[in-house]
Amino acid sequence: MRSLRVAPLLIGAALTIASSSPVFSQTTTDAYFDFLIARHLEALGDTKAAQAQLEKAVAGDPKSAEVRAELAAFHLRRDAADDAERVGKEALALDDANSEAHRVLGMLYAAKSDDAGRDQAAQAAGYVRQAIMHLERVTDNPAGLTDLNLHYTLGRLYTRAGQIEKAIQSLSRVVNENPGSMQGRIALAQAYVVGRDMNNAIATLQEIVDDEPRVASTLAQFQEQVGRPQDAAESYTKALAVAPNSRELKVRRIAALVAAKDFQRAADFAGQAQMQHPDDLRFPQFRAHALLQLGDAPRAIIVLEPVARANPNDAATQLSLADLYSNAGRKNDAERTVRQLVMLEPGNADALNYLGYMLADRGQQLDEAIRLVRRALDIEPNNPNYLDSLGWAYYRRGDYDQAEKYLSPAVQQMPRNSTVQEHMGDILAKRGRWQDAIAAWTRALQGDGADINKTALEKKISDARGKTR
Repeated sequence: MRSLRVAPLLIGAALTIASSSPVFSQTTTDAYFDFLIARHLEALGDTKAAQAQLEKAVAGDPKSAEVRAELAAFHLRRDAADDAERVGKEALALDDANSEAHRVLGMLYAAKSDDAGRDQAAQAAGYVRQAIMHLERVTDNPAGLTDLNLHYTLGRLYTRAGQIEKAIQSLSRVVNENPGSMQGRIALAQAYVVGRDMNNAIATLQEIVDDEPRVASTLAQFQEQVGRPQDAAESYTKALAVAPNSRELKVRRIAALVAAKDFQRAADFAGQAQMQHPDDLRFPQFRAHALLQLGDAPRAIIVLEPVARANPNDAATQLSLADLYSNAGRKNDAERTVRQLVMLEPGNADALNYLGYMLADRGQQLDEAIRLVRRALDIEPNNPNYLDSLGWAYYRRGDYDQAEKYLSPAVQQMPRNSTVQEHMGDILAKRGRWQDAIAAWTRALQGDGADINKTALEKKISDARGKTR
């Protein structure tokens, strides 16, 4: 007998997975009496005797779909998946309209769809379809219409099946009847997200976040997706009120503040977190980055140098320190730091690419720069950042055919990356393709804006337009 854990889908105190008492309209008095005894035994915790009593009821009235459906529900409550499925199908063979049997099979297939692994996507989709088919038969009757647990499950299934209007309808019923339901609101918000209605997703959770801060982390992620990092940071603060020791929430809040360009608060929170979690190197990295953005490169270096010395094998810390050195004009220190990392970790693709791009951007040791980035691409062949670095190294060497060859896929993979778009524009300009260059530089201006000089870009566009005339 294979067991399947059927997780309770609790929406609120009034909702449980247990079925309502079945209607024994076509069942003998003895079978109904056996059912009542079985329910009493189950309530006392004697499940073995309860199962025996239900099986006795089935034997006493073998043509009763109601009794078999109750036995199937019993197996479902005991996580006996195979038995629940077998007996549920037997009940439907006797009466295809039996609501309880449909409910059991629907809940069973819903649980199976949740348990299916990522490599079983097709099987999971099949379970979703079966679950929906059975649970919709339950909602055909008045009792099903009032079962909020059923509507919650159906709503989640509809979302997974891409039937967003039905998902929103089912989950809105749950939320309207139980406004404080955290699970119901999260599921409804997720349905809105799948339907690309982020504003309603956010509004759904905002209504309860003050009273139910456990939804704050999910709300923050939605706010980040729509480009509201400052609001996301405030939501992460609410989430931290519930889980004050969560490192991940602290990291997300700091990242949101950086995205919002609130670098002072980012630096302050990173400093606090660094004291609270001295073994987590992400916090000094964030703190140093925020200080750099505030224009205090010397202090940023003071923060990160001792951390880098204590952790020579931590690539992220070493590369962050190299960035600080480079921005502070200490190019030799930046190069020394990355070369030491490459010596310690010759297979570190990020370090190889970083050093190669650094040399290429300076226009120095271009043959070495190309070799370094090619080694990085041997490790990660389609990494768009590495393709950009290699294309830029060829550009600096004057080989514009090779430069365009490697930049083109990087441009396609990172259409919002301003630096990559500017690089492509520079290559196209060298080849005399002024209109294409203008288009690339315009995309750079419209992109993420990182690491570009907008005034210089606008001048390039203006000069190029002059040439096209």
